[in-house]
Amino acid sequence: MTINAFSHNIPEKTFAKLNREGEFTRLAVSPGIINKHYTPAQFQTIAEVVGVRGAIKYSASYSILLSIPTIELTTAKRKLEKVGLYIAKQGQIVAMKACDLCDGDKMEAAQITEELYQRLEGLEVPSRICINMNGCASACYNAVYDDIGLVYQKDSFDVYLGAVPMGKHAQAGELFMKKVSVQHIENLLQEIIRVYQERAYQKEPFYKFYKRTKDADFWQTIKCYENSSADSSRV
Repeated sequence: MTINAFSHNIPEKTFAKLNREGEFTRLAVSPGIINKHYTPAQFQTIAEVVGVRGAIKYSASYSILLSIPTIELTTAKRKLEKVGLYIAKQGQIVAMKACDLCDGDKMEAAQITEELYQRLEGLEVPSRICINMNGCASACYNAVYDDIGLVYQKDSFDVYLGAVPMGKHAQAGELFMKKVSVQHIENLLQEIIRVYQERAYQKEPFYKFYKRTKDADFWQTIKCYENSSADSSRV
């Protein structure tokens, strides 16, 4: 019996190695923000655009990383999008992640997830922020280990801030607010992003910003405003 798990542990084509031989661009692709299921046609297209020169790598961020010759980038993107693949935006922006909503069996949070994506994805920030939305209290896609974690429960979200995702000081985010209604979650996220845009140092990661400022008055102001807005909407 052949065991393949350890038969070839050092990759021949890393992104760094490829760029020593020519100019390559890395793309992070997935079937979508919620969907985690690839089709055979999508895999065929991925293989086609990478070809013999590029490389394919699994990512821990729910996507596949493709190293593609930069000269072929425009054509590659067009082919990937044609078969329904989502290409993640790069740079110092707000990025969205989400669980698979139990493979579509629990879709209660799908609409608000799409609305948040449409309004927040791509906003420029001092350093890249990841908002991770999980559709039930199990939070099996580790929302609390991203910059802003949203855990959906019964028409509301628990909001976690400031996780340290890696390194010897890695830790989950702190619970910032409980039971923020679906109607008010966008306003809350907009305010969190706004204070980060206005008050963070250049290229300061969100977890460092939150740790540095979490006792500042503006965080309490945000909490009080959102709580008063939620109370008034119930009247």
